[in-house]
Amino acid sequence: MKRIAGLPHAPPGLARFHADPATLKTWDAFGNFESGSAKRELAVALGERQRGLCAYCEIGLIDMDRRIEHVVPRSDPIRGSALACDHGNLLAVCNGGSRPDIFGGESRLTDRSRYLPPTKANLSCDASKENRPASEFIDPRQFPGAPSPIRVTGDGELKTDQIACASNGIAPKTVDDHIVGMNLNCERLNIARAAVRERLLELGQTVAEAHYPAWVATKILPNAERRLAPFFTTARSFFGPLAEAILAAPPQSWI
Repeated sequence: MKRIAGLPHAPPGLARFHADPATLKTWDAFGNFESGSAKRELAVALGERQRGLCAYCEIGLIDMDRRIEHVVPRSDPIRGSALACDHGNLLAVCNGGSRPDIFGGESRLTDRSRYLPPTKANLSCDASKENRPASEFIDPRQFPGAPSPIRVTGDGELKTDQIACASNGIAPKTVDDHIVGMNLNCERLNIARAAVRERLLELGQTVAEAHYPAWVATKILPNAERRLAPFFTTARSFFGPLAEAILAAPPQSWI
C-alpha cells in the first residue's frame, strides 16, 4: 500500500449527475445515469489518478478487475448516504480475489494473482473488510508518502516498519491492523509480491553498475502512460535507499 492522490474534482459525468435536477442523488441512480457511461468514466478517472494501481493491494487495475470503493461505506448510518456520490469518498480498487468466474482455474484468464483458492482465505481489500467502519482502516490518500511505513520481505509478506512509523508520526498498530483487516498478507498476494522480487533480482543481475540507478528508476517511477508497475511497494522495498533517493526527487504528487 502506498499513498495515492485523490480526484481533485468530479469527472464530467459525475458533475452532470450532480447538476441534473431530475435524478435522485443515490449510488444506484448514478450507476444508471447516462446508461452507465458516467460510472465507467469515474472508475477510469480514479484508476488513472492512482497510477493504474488498486488503492489497497497495488495490483494493476484492468477492466475486468476494477470496482469503485466507498471509503465511508454506504451502510454508514450517519454519513453513508451523503457521501455515496461524493468523488472525495471514492477509490478505485480490484475485486479482491472474489472473481473465480473470471480468473479461476476453469476460466480462460487464469491468474493466480487475481484469484486463488480457498476463496475466503484469499480475499483482500474491500472484499475482505466487509462493512466495518472506515475508521478501522487507513485512507490511502492520508498514508505517509515517505519513508514508507511498510516493507516487503523476501517471501512477499508486508511488514510494518516501526522506525518509518515513528518518523511519520503514525502508530505501528494502525498499520498492522490495516494490513490484517484488508488481508493484504493473504497467500495470493504474498506469492505475487515474491514473484516481483524474484524477477527484479533476476533482471538486476544483467544490468551494468553504471546503468543501475537509471534502470531502478524505470521500475519505480511512472511510465510513459503515467502508470506505476504493479506492487509498487515491493519494488520500492527491494531497492531500499536507492529507491527512496529517486522517489525524493521532484515532482512528487505523490508518485
